[in-house]
Amino acid sequence: MSKSFSLFILGGTGDLARKKLLPSLSRLFKKGYLQGLDKVYSLARSKREDWEKVACELDEGFGKLCHFIPFDAKDWNSYAELGKVVEKLKGQELIFFLALGPDLFGDAILNLGRLLRNFTNPRKVVIEKPFGYDLESAKRLNSLLERYFIEQEIYRIDHFLGKDTVQNIFSLRFSNLIFEGIWNNHYIDHVQIVALEKVGVGSRGVFYDRVGAIRDMLQNHMLEMLAFTAMEVPARMEEKFIRDEKVKVLKNTSIVKLIRGQYEGYGQEVGREGSKTETFVCAKLLVENFRWHGVSFYLMTGKALKEKLTQITVVFKSVPEGFTSLLDCKPKQNKIVFQTAPESKLQIAFELRPPTGRFIACPVETFMEYKFPSEFEEAYEVLLLDIVEGDQSLFIRGDEVEALWEVVEPYLDRQEEPFMYPQGIPLPEPAREFIRQEGREWLL
Repeated sequence: MSKSFSLFILGGTGDLARKKLLPSLSRLFKKGYLQGLDKVYSLARSKREDWEKVACELDEGFGKLCHFIPFDAKDWNSYAELGKVVEKLKGQELIFFLALGPDLFGDAILNLGRLLRNFTNPRKVVIEKPFGYDLESAKRLNSLLERYFIEQEIYRIDHFLGKDTVQNIFSLRFSNLIFEGIWNNHYIDHVQIVALEKVGVGSRGVFYDRVGAIRDMLQNHMLEMLAFTAMEVPARMEEKFIRDEKVKVLKNTSIVKLIRGQYEGYGQEVGREGSKTETFVCAKLLVENFRWHGVSFYLMTGKALKEKLTQITVVFKSVPEGFTSLLDCKPKQNKIVFQTAPESKLQIAFELRPPTGRFIACPVETFMEYKFPSEFEEAYEVLLLDIVEGDQSLFIRGDEVEALWEVVEPYLDRQEEPFMYPQGIPLPEPAREFIRQEGREWLL
């Protein structure tokens, strides 16, 4: 990599920087991927001693490139001091990663924009989720970004898109004619997308109680997985056309029913008894286009459950009844499972004749499994490398983030009581009944 660049992490001693960004950068550097990297600056309100605790955990070679700058994202004087550092980086590309609380995004974008007017360096700005609190705030944030940056400089990040499994949905479909030919409502019965977690809200209680599961998971991670599953073939395999197709899908997607739940003890955990914030959400969505008309997409996410599981299951239609009467049994529906957690793998389930010696026998479900190898330990490694290389394919465009909010907007801030469920159970009963009413079961 011939270009020289420096990275500025705003919120450089927070959990995201300490647990994800700096370790990911350190691994990339050690593998030789960041040849043009000059400096990494951690900007934070923390004391220098706090930074030194973070720095001592870094690889020694990478640690020599890391520096600390006392910084307040709301204070213009901090940006003026930052400008003195930027003056010394003539000709370098500047990457600003906003690893901040979402309430600081507006201040950071405004002040960075004002500062960078004085410099001609190439620049990029990376923004974590949640991007906005609702459709109106997302539009305001987009408008502010567009005042100071062009879309090619803006990287709205969703770390789920850095996972090998999600990217392999794209590869399986468009690199293999046998799959793309059946990827439609003629063959697919329904799609299940789940993201279940064992942990509760933990240290994120104050933040989480303001957002809930719809904003925290459904609006971004879950709908992004739906978009990758349902998008049309791009006109060309280029980032603009890939993102165009995702937006088209989202514009045709709507929620037709949704239920909300909360795990027992949540109110005490976050210090707000009587909170109606949901920790569990289950929704049925439809994509109204020719490919997907009539196919139900079931999305489910929740906290404090028995097991961690993140996967997309594409369920195919049943075989004709005439064949099942001949077999005197009903074969299970074929399915393709894209799992990201607890393992990163692809699983295809199909029916084969059992080894009974009889020609006509009830088939048994057989599995073909492939685990995705990866040279990267963390999704952020993939995305950070894409940022450095200028590839926006796995990042969210401005119109796409607004389309994501449009899908969930009718269900935000509803005041109905969420159902309660015990911690540590496999699934709440209302979620099982939600899909059972339509003659289906969760395939977990």
